[in-house]
Amino acid sequence: MSRKTKINVLLPFKMVGELESLSKAGKRSDFIQKAIRNRLDGEEDFDIADADTKKLASILFNRIQLQNDYKSTPLSLLLLEMIQ
Repeated sequence: MSRKTKINVLLPFKMVGELESLSKAGKRSDFIQKAIRNRLDGEEDFDIADADTKKLASILFNRIQLQNDYKSTPLSLLLLEMIQ
């Protein structure tokens, strides 16, 4: 087991709120540790697997709606169902 120590940092209020949502699931410390490790290791690559499915569906739905002049397509209807 690795040794750990508690630190205090100053973060923007909104960011703290976002982190608190992870706290309820018991994932906040792990998330922060991974984020810091990635920056320290220079791993700034985006990994789509880390993105929230509902958020991705929402982004894709909005993009399809803009490109298709707000017409419904089978894909946009499926995405809308995923979002709701």
